[in-house]
Amino acid sequence: MGLEYKINECCDVTEVEEVFIKSGIRRPIGDSDRIQRMIDNADEIITVRDGKRLIGFLRAITDYSYCCYISDIAVDKDYQGLGIGKELIRILRDRLGEEEIQYILTSAPKAVGFYEKIGFERADKAFLIKRKKN
Repeated sequence: MGLEYKINECCDVTEVEEVFIKSGIRRPIGDSDRIQRMIDNADEIITVRDGKRLIGFLRAITDYSYCCYISDIAVDKDYQGLGIGKELIRILRDRLGEEEIQYILTSAPKAVGFYEKIGFERADKAFLIKRKKN
């Protein structure tokens, strides 16, 4: 398997939607304008391709000095369990560092074990105001 990881590579909204669908992640599929804004306004995007096919996608918002919110980690179900999600996060952490930056994310219930396994700690003091539209 010749997987290629890229940092801040431009990617097409259609292929990002396809990865979201194939990963099972809950995102506003079918709202291409909104997904394009999600891509355009990310500070960091890390992609992984198998040949030309996008099979993994990480999107993060950061101030590059104190915190980084990992907004999306999506890996095509056919490629899950191969360490791709872990590698996407490793690349981000190598890029931004670990001395000053705290990494934050919200997890789908099925992914909690994955994040704990790769070193994330549960936070019990997080708060949110839910969006009205998925």
